[in-house]
Amino acid sequence: MFLFASESFNQFALRLRYIRQYTEERQRQAARIMGTQYRLHQQLSGLTQQQKRKSSLLNNQLNENRNLLTLKSKEDEMVQQLSQQEQGLRQELEERRQAVNRLDNLIAERVREEIARAARAARLAARRQAALAAAREARRAAAARNAGGGAGPARPRRETAASEETNDANNDTAAPESDAPETAAEAAADRRAVRIALTPETALASSSFSGNKGRLPWPVSRGFISQHFGRHPHPVLKHVTVENRGVDIQTAAGEEVRSCFDGKVLTIANIAGMNTIVMIQHGDFFTVYAKLRSVNVHEGQRVSAREVIGTVATNAEGTSEVQFQVWHNSANLNPENWLGHK
Repeated sequence: MFLFASESFNQFALRLRYIRQYTEERQRQAARIMGTQYRLHQQLSGLTQQQKRKSSLLNNQLNENRNLLTLKSKEDEMVQQLSQQEQGLRQELEERRQAVNRLDNLIAERVREEIARAARAARLAARRQAALAAAREARRAAAARNAGGGAGPARPRRETAASEETNDANNDTAAPESDAPETAAEAAADRRAVRIALTPETALASSSFSGNKGRLPWPVSRGFISQHFGRHPHPVLKHVTVENRGVDIQTAAGEEVRSCFDGKVLTIANIAGMNTIVMIQHGDFFTVYAKLRSVNVHEGQRVSAREVIGTVATNAEGTSEVQFQVWHNSANLNPENWLGHK
């Protein structure tokens, strides 16, 4: 109607061209709208997928947060348990330190007593020898005076010598001068002594023990060294060191503990944290066997090498171990240098 309402052919042609242009423009607009719709659809699909991914990530993050909270609670429980274990370890370490101090004090006391006793015995022996020598000299002087004064017939020399030997024997048995009580200065000197005054017997025992350095038999027939001699860092606690006066030898439950050398049982005692201990003297050397459950010997008894002196104890954790120490007078030695190879 718009075309046919034209007043002239030219107007008709213009209107036709206008309608065509208008139609083409509408088609282009429709194509642009379709393209825009397609792009919007693609963007919508992308946003939908992105939203799904974000939702999935959010769910994963929530799950991770829940897992982290669970892990944190478990970690807190573990930290609390470790703190309790650390407190237990520190308490155990302190108890062990106290037990070691009690054992050290006992060993030092027994060594001091033995050193003082040996000093007293040596002094008494010296006094006895001096008294015998003085009595012998006095008898010789009296015999010389009698022989020179002509107071009577002189006895034959053989008879005089026999009489002197008899008197010496009687004086050696009695020796009243040598048993005099010791003075305060002598007692103080005994306490200040730092090593045992050796008699021929104890000197032989010391020399024999020293000559077997590196060849002594182990105090148990089977086992291994679970803790070495000296200062070591604690296996669990940081910045904490432990000191071992001997070696701890872990072995089987009920294992027999043996003397490593001939000697005399000096001390048997019970010490908290160390169970029963046995201290054996070998001249001026001492060996200590701690953490024993039972003992088969008594104080003053002579024991030989490899003789059974007791059985090893087992602690609350089920560990059976004996602690072995070596002392020379009051000096603590490394037992690993004295024990032979298994």
